[in-house]
Amino acid sequence: MGAVVLAMLAGCSTPPEPPSPSIVTTEDLLAALSDAGQEVEETALLASLGALGAGRVYFMDGARLEVFEYETAAARESAASRWLRQDADAGAASEVVIWAHGQLIVAYRGSEGGVIALLGGLLGDPLTLPSDAVVEPYPPAVVAAIAFLAGDLGVDPGSIVVVGFEATEWPDACLGLAGPDEVCAQALTPGWRIELRADGTSYVVRTDQIGATIRGE
Repeated sequence: MGAVVLAMLAGCSTPPEPPSPSIVTTEDLLAALSDAGQEVEETALLASLGALGAGRVYFMDGARLEVFEYETAAARESAASRWLRQDADAGAASEVVIWAHGQLIVAYRGSEGGVIALLGGLLGDPLTLPSDAVVEPYPPAVVAAIAFLAGDLGVDPGSIVVVGFEATEWPDACLGLAGPDEVCAQALTPGWRIELRADGTSYVVRTDQIGATIRGE
């Protein structure tokens, strides 16, 4: 699938990829996940992962996320370095995916490509990646578009194929698809035009930058 996307992008000129939302604290992360259409459940569980210290456990659609927040980005960087030296040498890196971003370290114990792609779109490249992980290079908006179409059609998100996607700018906050009586903010809106396929039928979905607003053409 990655080759198909690259081939499509190589054949046309597209605007640069919109920047990811600014994420520094746990509150920023939870807001970004919510904007991407994800329901995140906060728990009273405490996370503990070797040199990372104590954190909090959250569940996102069944995926367990462990979030460690530090007072400064420098303190986070120091903790990440210690973990890579100590715990990775002990084999922990083969069991967990780690992102270090802002004042946060986020750990995901799993290999689900959609989860890794979503978090990677928000937090950048992971420090570690399980060898059995299958990751599609999708921005968060593409993951949100898949969930949107799956809900609209009543099908399993895993059955939806991403044909291609490209960054663009929409003429207004309604992504250029305002209804007859709808009033839209007249401001250029960075986003994505995404082509999906389900059961042999192609669909085109428009989104804003992170998939908080989604409309089908």
